[in-house]
Amino acid sequence: MSGIPADIALITGPTMLGICLNWGFMGVLLVQLYYYQEHFRDDRAAIKVLVYGLALLDVLQTVMVTADAFHWFVYGFGNMSQLDEPFLNSWDVPVIDAVVSLVVQTFYCWRIYVLCKSRVFPALIVSVSITQCVAGIYTGVRAHLLGHLSLISTETVAQTVRRLGAVADVAIAGVLSWALVCQRSATLALGSTRSTISRIIRLIVETNALTAGVAVIALALFWGLPQHGTLVIPPTAIMGKLYTNCLIALLNNRLRDRQPASSHGMQSLHLPNGNSSSQNHSSQRGHQGLSDGVKIHVVREMDLTFEPAVLAKMQKPSSY
Repeated sequence: MSGIPADIALITGPTMLGICLNWGFMGVLLVQLYYYQEHFRDDRAAIKVLVYGLALLDVLQTVMVTADAFHWFVYGFGNMSQLDEPFLNSWDVPVIDAVVSLVVQTFYCWRIYVLCKSRVFPALIVSVSITQCVAGIYTGVRAHLLGHLSLISTETVAQTVRRLGAVADVAIAGVLSWALVCQRSATLALGSTRSTISRIIRLIVETNALTAGVAVIALALFWGLPQHGTLVIPPTAIMGKLYTNCLIALLNNRLRDRQPASSHGMQSLHLPNGNSSSQNHSSQRGHQGLSDGVKIHVVREMDLTFEPAVLAKMQKPSSY
């Protein structure tokens, strides 16, 4: 057992924070899964396989990360040599995160192909995603072969290529937003449809900006503080769960499109005494009564229904 260095907090602190964040995002994912299961049981089998397959990978990752925590901080407490051992960490973070990001980004590319009817942009983005996935798997294999976590920081090329996921995320957000904006411009007279598309655009940009931002932060920490390689652990420990949570959040957002639209309003009409009559402007609830004459309140409630073809057109942009 080697002595404990003075900067032990910089070694164990980021690692422990990454493990806690991984568990926290696992809790968020369970809530998302429950919501999905309750409201979208009639989804296509392919979508269900995608959702539950990604969730299974994330559960597996959390189990392996917990095993890492016991290996480093319980069974190897105070043992610096054991703290530097990768144990399962060479597989649970770089490999599983790489696979999850590839699956999610490929799904987004499929949506781009459906909307744009073009193979160029999806093919380019998938190529970038496959490259970062291969780099992630390579990093895991190298970490396992090296046998020391401290030596992973020397794999600068592989670590940099792993962050190409940020490039793919930005490209996905840009191309999908452009495709949906074009579709919104082609939609006539259906304000609800245009509002739905605008909401989807905003959600896609936000979720992809989140994953891209975390990847950029990890790359900045890796390049900016190479002497403290553990600082990159917190952002990388949550990347896979960020991708899964963002995808399921996008799918769960379809519930808003299933809710029936309704409109309520109240109008007031004042008929004064005398030979002439005039109509006052419409007002909301709380309209003050007048001193004389007859005041009529008309309460109007409208339930909006759409033809099946219109509904299909409204739901098409959000049926991820």
